[in-house]
Amino acid sequence: MILLAVKNLAVQIPQQDKTIHLLKDISFTLKRGETLAIIGESGCGKSTLCLSILGLLPQHFQTAGNLTFYKNGVEIQLQDQTDPHFNNIRGSIVSMVFQDTLGSFNPLFRCGQQIIDVLKEHVSGSPIQNKQRAIQLIQQVGLNDAEDVFNKYPHQLSGGMSQRVALALALASNPDLLIADEPASSLDSMAKNQYLDMLRELKDKTNLALILVLHDLNDALRFSDSMFVMYNGRGFEYRKKSDIQKTPAHPYTRALIDIQNSLNQTRLPQQIPGEVPSITKLIPGCPFHPRCSKRSDICRTTFPPPTFFLNNHFVCCHHYFKSN
Repeated sequence: MILLAVKNLAVQIPQQDKTIHLLKDISFTLKRGETLAIIGESGCGKSTLCLSILGLLPQHFQTAGNLTFYKNGVEIQLQDQTDPHFNNIRGSIVSMVFQDTLGSFNPLFRCGQQIIDVLKEHVSGSPIQNKQRAIQLIQQVGLNDAEDVFNKYPHQLSGGMSQRVALALALASNPDLLIADEPASSLDSMAKNQYLDMLRELKDKTNLALILVLHDLNDALRFSDSMFVMYNGRGFEYRKKSDIQKTPAHPYTRALIDIQNSLNQTRLPQQIPGEVPSITKLIPGCPFHPRCSKRSDICRTTFPPPTFFLNNHFVCCHHYFKSN
């Protein structure tokens, strides 16, 4: 059952002499219980996409396209960032763990009280029930001394604790979809795997849908069901994780997979030539063509329309790799 449908989403910043295009024609769907990994190099628009789904973009940003959520058989369409429906879907349908987890907290209040405040807004219960539920949430995210954490202020948390309490805060409203932007970027390798394993277990137990914004391709291949590959504000490839792992279709995706395979085998990887373009730079045609070994004249002038596979999955490339 589909929970979220994103169709032709675009985000831009109008300026006096030009318009900066941050996202261009982003489309994908997300089912209940599915984990979608959004991958791409820094500055490609991953965080902007997440904020647009939550309706949290700055006021001077302009959006186009459609976001549609589905809740108890009801279709909720959101046209732009000023749509009042965003106030209803935030928390009740979708929550987010931000990359800067400390920024999720009010520094003046204890962590437990902040979780209780979310419970008061979204879940009916007595003060005693809310406190018990807050402590349960802290335990659920892997913190054993929950009473102690409940009474701490945000600045008293370590990086790993802050990451987990921010997750408890996001889960307090019982959302259908959780977005995690670089959810374990501040953790070491072992703690990161534990955190991502915990997210997967929570998803499996509650049928929660996940959007994971990741830099590490290994994490995307390990923890996702499907993957959305971004470059310069566009979606290049959107397919099942297993298909991308075995037969990446876009030259950019294939280059990323080849690099990761080399690193896994402790071999020196073949780097992608050239540099990542700024998302503020408007490149004619396919923005990857200056770095692509398969480019031709049409790549320099025309962005490729999507070639669709099953389940509305696609690749945008004039010369994509076809499966045998």
